[in-house]
Amino acid sequence: MTEKQELILVTALRLFAEKGFDTTPTSLIAKEAGVSEGLIFRHFTNKDGLMDAIVAMSEERLSANAERILQLSNPVDQIHATLELPVQLFQEEREFWMLQFSLKWQKKYKNQTYTPSPAHLKVIQALTDGFRALGYAQPEQEVKILMMLLDGFSHQLALSPSPEYIETTLAFLKSKYPN
Repeated sequence: MTEKQELILVTALRLFAEKGFDTTPTSLIAKEAGVSEGLIFRHFTNKDGLMDAIVAMSEERLSANAERILQLSNPVDQIHATLELPVQLFQEEREFWMLQFSLKWQKKYKNQTYTPSPAHLKVIQALTDGFRALGYAQPEQEVKILMMLLDGFSHQLALSPSPEYIETTLAFLKSKYPN
């Protein structure tokens, strides 16, 4: 990826996270990045192509994090690492994950069927196997509940809660799955 392409992606990411995909024109991205709008179209075809490049970046990042969770052998450690993941992601790259989290509310993506990535499916399977090994009667349902908790927790993280809130909430969630 060229320096200009990266600059365009970083600028688009920031603007999409701040203003939303639907309301951010490519002309504004070009202006803020200090490039011509034609350069955006040359590298990414259109605004959808730009978003597709950002979504592809998220898949790479999620795959790396999923691999880290999958390397853990203890099911409770896998559950705890999964619970910690949103905190880590929001601390490391807030704008990036704000955008990813907000996509489900944006017009273009709102009514699309969600297809989990292969990395996500591997984590789901590992968590299901872990809940089964821990003796849970309905491991698939436990994973669904865990994913709902993570969705709500991610929503709260998007609202920039205090460090104390994050710490106590994470500790409480982890206490549901003791070592």
